[in-house]
Parts: sequence; C-alpha cells; structure tokens
Amino acid sequence: MDNVGEILSAISDEQVRGIIKQVTNTELTVQQISNLLNIPQSTAYKKVRKLEELKIIKKTKVVRTLEGLDESYYKNWTSEIVITFREGELSYALERAKIEDKIVRLWQKFSE
Repeated sequence: MDNVGEILSAISDEQVRGIIKQVTNTELTVQQISNLLNIPQSTAYKKVRKLEELKIIKKTKVVRTLEGLDESYYKNWTSEIVITFREGELSYALERAKIEDKIVRLWQKFSE
C-alpha cells in the first residue's frame, strides 16, 4: 500500500484518531495510551508503531524505570493532515509542529 493509502487507512481508524488526540497535548507511553483508550496494550503498540512509521507521531524520550525497563514516550508530530483528490489521484501533506512549539516544549522541560 502506498503512503497516501496508509495515511487514509490509519486516520480512518477510530482508535488511531484517539491515540493522536491523546498525544497532542502531552507525552504518553504506550501503556498510558492503552489505559486511557481502554484498548489492549498489544493493539496500542501496533498502532503507535504504524503512526511513528508514517511520521504522524514521534518518540520524544526514553525513560529507564526503577525495574530497569525502558519506557518510550510519544507526542503528536503533526498539526494538520491534508488529503487531496485531484485529477483522479490522491495525495497528502503533513504539516509539522512549528519549531517555536518545539523550543517552548524544550524550555518547559528545563524549568521542571
């Protein structure tokens, strides 16, 4: 499946849209996403991995737990997804988060 088909397939999935919404304003682990959306953790992992491949969400950090496990945190990396159908062809554009937003988030991390 080409990328536009994969993007359409992904965003047509209600659980995927829920994941994107949850990680829009905060960084979350897959386990947190699973709990918030009441979906199996294996399903959440699969959908998060697909969203990361499509560059819709991004791994922002990895934290080592007290048990010695690594927990990855994810954040929405897009501000807009535009799907266009013109002259019989589908195309898409992903609008990335503004660089200023990334700098603000970085400064917020330093102030914590």
